[in-house]
Amino acid sequence: MNSELLSALSIGPFALDYLHGSMDKGRVHSVFHRVINILWSDGLWSISRSDVSNGPANVVTNLPISSDFTLYGIEPGTLVYFKKKEGLLLLGGLSISLEKAVYWQAPLSQNNSLLPVALIKANLSEVESWLRLSPRSPGLAKLFPHLTALVQGTFALPRSADPVVLLAGQSINCLVKGIYSLDRTIIEEGTCSLIGLGPGLTPSGDDFLAGLLLSLAAAQRAFSVSSAALLPLAHKALSDIIVKHSPGLTNEISSQMLCLASQGTGSELMENMVCALYYGLSPKITPARAAQELCSVGASSGFDQLLGILLGAHLLTDFIPIPS
Repeated sequence: MNSELLSALSIGPFALDYLHGSMDKGRVHSVFHRVINILWSDGLWSISRSDVSNGPANVVTNLPISSDFTLYGIEPGTLVYFKKKEGLLLLGGLSISLEKAVYWQAPLSQNNSLLPVALIKANLSEVESWLRLSPRSPGLAKLFPHLTALVQGTFALPRSADPVVLLAGQSINCLVKGIYSLDRTIIEEGTCSLIGLGPGLTPSGDDFLAGLLLSLAAAQRAFSVSSAALLPLAHKALSDIIVKHSPGLTNEISSQMLCLASQGTGSELMENMVCALYYGLSPKITPARAAQELCSVGASSGFDQLLGILLGAHLLTDFIPIPS
């Protein structure tokens, strides 16, 4: 195709920071129909088609859904130049203007007050009722009926079960036991068994951990430093372990997702789900609707992320006493 100019519709905070702080040259990491991933000296971030949701390290463009990035002859290793004065990204035969891009404000950064626990439990019930009616069960979705057992540490599946689902369940059991005892060694064992687990660009174990991190980051706001500090300490340990080990245990794209989640941010659909569960968004975005939209992502990513989010909510509402 001939050289073409696209316009950025929105830009996430981390992508903006990378552009402000990086050198003026990067390289294409990978190219997909809807996304181009770019590796700069100080981070990995994405340029996406108009049907991809916002995210902290994402630039959403006006490329229509009738087209895709693989048509532009851009390959991994292609040099990317950023002309700061003109606000232009140059990728081979493709130019992207950032001049009119709207800054994406992460929903979690705008919500601070948790709903009463009774309402959070009602939201959980609404999501789980929707899940029981969902005809799809990809990835780790087979673990949804076992959430209570996972949180209690009594999970068990027959040895004939899907090996990825079986290993994930056992690793989550281990992780939860580590959280209850605040034993970093056990948390690390369970976490490292999950990182990189399963097929796909973002493996199921990584998606689960990203959802759990965002959920714990939101849930820990129910606790003061001077009272029951279990969730904040567990969240800190989990974040540190993931940042340390994910680069060596999973691919760069998935590791980037996990590192962002450790900082309390993720895709718009993930953040909407956490906000709908803990804070309430609007009558138009109910917890069930947010779950449905999240589960539309990828072959199984949305379901796996939702499992992590719901596990975090169960840790908060079912088994950890909340101080008055």
